[in-house]
Amino acid sequence: MTTISRKRPNYELISFLIITLVAVLFRIIWMKNVPSTPIFDFLTYQEIAANIANGYGHTYQGEAIAFQGMGYPTALGIFYKLVGTTSVEAGRWFNLLLSTCTLLLVYPIFRALTSSRKLALGAYALVAFLPNYIAYVNVIGAEVFLAFLFAAVIFLQLYRFNRYVRIPLLGIFIGLAALTKPVFLAYPLVAAAVYYLREKDLRSSLVFLLSVSLVMAATVAPWTIRNYQKFDRLIPVSYNSGYVLYLNNNANNVTGGWMPLKDAAASPELRSQIDQILEHGKRSEKLAHELDPLLKAEGKRWILAHPLEFAKLGLLRLQATFFSGAWDVQSWAMNDWYPEHPSWTKELERNIKAFRAVADVLIYAMSTLSFLFVGAGVVAALRSLFSRSAKLSNTLLLPTLNISFFILIYFVFEGQARYNFPVLFLLAFCAVFAANSIWRGVKKSGSLSVE
Repeated sequence: MTTISRKRPNYELISFLIITLVAVLFRIIWMKNVPSTPIFDFLTYQEIAANIANGYGHTYQGEAIAFQGMGYPTALGIFYKLVGTTSVEAGRWFNLLLSTCTLLLVYPIFRALTSSRKLALGAYALVAFLPNYIAYVNVIGAEVFLAFLFAAVIFLQLYRFNRYVRIPLLGIFIGLAALTKPVFLAYPLVAAAVYYLREKDLRSSLVFLLSVSLVMAATVAPWTIRNYQKFDRLIPVSYNSGYVLYLNNNANNVTGGWMPLKDAAASPELRSQIDQILEHGKRSEKLAHELDPLLKAEGKRWILAHPLEFAKLGLLRLQATFFSGAWDVQSWAMNDWYPEHPSWTKELERNIKAFRAVADVLIYAMSTLSFLFVGAGVVAALRSLFSRSAKLSNTLLLPTLNISFFILIYFVFEGQARYNFPVLFLLAFCAVFAANSIWRGVKKSGSLSVE
């Protein structure tokens, strides 16, 4: 008698598909039912993208601009042109596409970081249903776009297919990330550090660093040339680094965050120079590229003269980025709901507060567990650095060095809740991994007793 064997269903694939489909559905429901309006930087992105779609180039208020990274508004502008509309609703569908692509990258990343299907699926479910990742489809900002690019960068470091394809792709995606957030110009050093601590081959690591850096530079170069032609000086990506450095590091700053330029501490000479460049308030700060070298020099001078105060502001920036909950979701992704709105009710207010409570708890828990993970990872990385043979795994290296990169950047420049967005999927993995390790330790100990 012949026995017919039945193939067991692939529960992992089924679970992945269900989580992904439900997560995408949640994003669509949010888009359709939660009202928001682009304001501040988000409104600037929208105007630039609309100008690109309408054939006016990368301009703002009728002038060429490079105040922020060009990556997101350019990609959004191209999308607007393809779909034939510059409506904010179309921008949200673009974000939904990017968010879905990020999910499709995140699970393979987690599977490469851990052999445990349950742990990978748990971390993936956390990312898929994270309130921030759902809500930000509403936001016309660089966060969703950068998260996708960053996920692609991590993916390309983990999966070792044809190096003659993978390395150039990695350089291109790092270049696109740099065109979106200029701090990624330094990212090849992070990727090379991961490579070296994993392989312990100095020559190969240097070749990797050089290769990735050259492709990244080639990706960024056309925009740099454009900036030189428009502003008659070398501006690799944007001209706001000095502006941001100075506003976040001056004697009048007590929060570590952004403050109006008029309120920042300045000598009479500096204030006079600023007023002349801004034509006494008639010119937009976003168009005043001449401010950048002036403010960068002042920001550096203050930091060197006040290292302890700088350290205090840096700590405040990290607190604002990783330990201030999810207030940004309410401010940017659902800001058309407010007490004066016609649809505002006590029930709605209660629902919003409950939603915020859940989102806040998740961010606090993820950040706390992730910082513990990174702390242990940094110690291991330093030990490995001074050992010729001690290699580290991707599980420890990639989250540790990448999260540390963001921590360092925000410590120096600017911190606020939405800046944690690109790295949230790594925080989720670290949190689940750390929680699992703690749980296994508790189970191994048998029981907890209080004396």
